Amino acid sequence: MSGIISSAQNSKVKFLRSLYRKKYRRKHKKFLLEGSRIITEALKENVDIYQVFYSDQFLDRQSNKELINRLKSQTEVIQITDSLLKDIADTETPQGIIAIVNQPEFELNEFLADDNDFFLIIDQVQDPGNLGTIMRTADGAGVDGIFILKGTVDIYNLKNIRATMGSIFRLPIFNLDRPENIKEVLQTEDIQVVAGEITTNDYYYDLDYRKPTALVVGNEGSGIRNEVLDLVDHKVKIPLNSGIDSLNVAIATGVMLYEVVRQRKKSGE
Repeated sequence: MSGIISSAQNSKVKFLRSLYRKKYRRKHKKFLLEGSRIITEALKENVDIYQVFYSDQFLDRQSNKELINRLKSQTEVIQITDSLLKDIADTETPQGIIAIVNQPEFELNEFLADDNDFFLIIDQVQDPGNLGTIMRTADGAGVDGIFILKGTVDIYNLKNIRATMGSIFRLPIFNLDRPENIKEVLQTEDIQVVAGEITTNDYYYDLDYRKPTALVVGNEGSGIRNEVLDLVDHKVKIPLNSGIDSLNVAIATGVMLYEVVRQRKKSGE
C-alpha cells in the first residue's frame, strides 16, 4: 500500500473534495470529471488536465491501465484507496477515477472578431440535466458559442458535464452578468437576437435565420425574464396542440436550433 493515499486529511485529497462545491470551482478555476469515458474524451479534445486520482478498482480492466499510462505522460496521477474514492465521488457507483481540470478561458473580443454567426443565450436554466442536453444539442447543431446569463446552473456541475457527453470541451462559453450585456456584446455585431416566447403570434419557422443569429432560451418554469425579452429583436414560438402549454426547454431549444441548421443547409450556407 506504499504510496497509496488513504487519509481524507491529505492536502491533495482535501483540495479535490473542495472542488465539488461551486464556490471553490470558481475560486480555483477548476472543475471535476468522473469516469473513464469523459476523461478519455477530455484527452481527445486536448483539455488541460491538472491532476488525476484513481483507485485499485480502476485497474481491473486493461483499457483503464492504458488510460492511466496515457495520463501519467501528461499530468500528475495519484493513487488513493477504493474506500476513499467512493467516499469522495459524486456517483453512487464510481468507476474509480476522478480528474481535476483547468477551466478554459476564451477571449470574447477575439471570438467575436472571428467569422462566428450562430449563438445560444441561456437565461437561468436550473436543471443541470437540461443544461447539459442543451449544450450537447448546440454542439451538434454547430453553434459557435454559448452565453450564460447569471442565475443559470453552474456549467461545471457534474450532472451537467455528464449530460454534455463531452460537448462542454468543444464549445466556447461566456458568462454574462447582466441582461444588458447581450446588447453590448451581440447587437453591436449586427446579430439578430431571437427569443422563444409562448405568448407571441409569430412561429419560429417563419423567421429568416440565414443572417447572424443568437437564440435565447429560458428557465424551465418561468421562461425568459422580461428584462431579457426587452432586449431581443424577435419573439417566436413553437406551435403546440391544445392542452399543452410548453415543451421541455432542452427539446424546445433543439427544435429551434435545427431550424437554423435547416434553413442554412437549404440555402447552401
